[in-house]
Amino acid sequence: MSFLHKALNRLRNKSTNWFHSFAQGSKLHYLQETLRQAQLSNDYLMSLWLQGRQTHPNPLLQHGRKYFSQADEDGILLEILRRIEMTSGVCGEIGCGDGLENNTLNLLARGWRTMWIDAVPLAFNADCNPQLFTYQREFVTAENVVSLIRSGQEKLGVNHLDVLSIDVDGNDGYLAREVLAAGIFPSVVVIEMNEVVPPPIEFTQPYNPEYVWDKSKNTGWSLQSLANLFSGHSYTCVACNLQTGVNAFFVQNRYLAKFADVPRDLSEIFVGRSIHPLKYRDRRTSIDKNLVEAIVRMTRPL
Repeated sequence: MSFLHKALNRLRNKSTNWFHSFAQGSKLHYLQETLRQAQLSNDYLMSLWLQGRQTHPNPLLQHGRKYFSQADEDGILLEILRRIEMTSGVCGEIGCGDGLENNTLNLLARGWRTMWIDAVPLAFNADCNPQLFTYQREFVTAENVVSLIRSGQEKLGVNHLDVLSIDVDGNDGYLAREVLAAGIFPSVVVIEMNEVVPPPIEFTQPYNPEYVWDKSKNTGWSLQSLANLFSGHSYTCVACNLQTGVNAFFVQNRYLAKFADVPRDLSEIFVGRSIHPLKYRDRRTSIDKNLVEAIVRMTRPL
């Protein structure tokens, strides 16, 4: 080995040792340790969630899966639809976001006729499959929700809804009340609730048509208040999703024989505040808008 090679090797070794020594007390080391702790916490939360899925008294939660939903809502909804023998139909979502993550994208991709309504731009071309899908960019209030749903139905050429998801971060209960009062009765309703307030406590935030979520928990409706509303229209709550606890699933009472193994006590249905364990991992596998648009464009109605 030449003198030059020996000198370069010594310099490289010293540089490497110096870098490692510096990193042990540096911001880099701190960030590496923070990431390691986050991964350990994430794995711990995942183990708790898997354990909870097996031990929770509600068997529907064993089917929780994330495909396009924020957390485990997709799997729970699919199991509900399997039980009521509904393999296709018409679904709607109020508060669908930009279309890359919500409760009905999974149904849209499976061939369900779908209407979405939200105030934000859609991440993909809303006109890519008009026979199957329609999007209305509107800020939804209790005053316009029924007319927007009727408009979406007209665009799809249908006069009913089989599944409705409501997720507007606050006025959800008020929108549901108007929808039910108008005689729109989906077989299944998925609705966001205040997961901090357990049954039998009733809570409804004051109605404000211009309300935008302020990141507080002084918002939305409690599960008890939603159950009171829906029971007056012959619906029963059969699940709250396990990973976050913020989504309640209601089915029409004519299907209750299909859910004989589900607790009837609302306190057993209630999950409560949680942090879903996929929070960090999902960021590494986020849904790309081009993928969603391609799926929607290629899907054919059932």
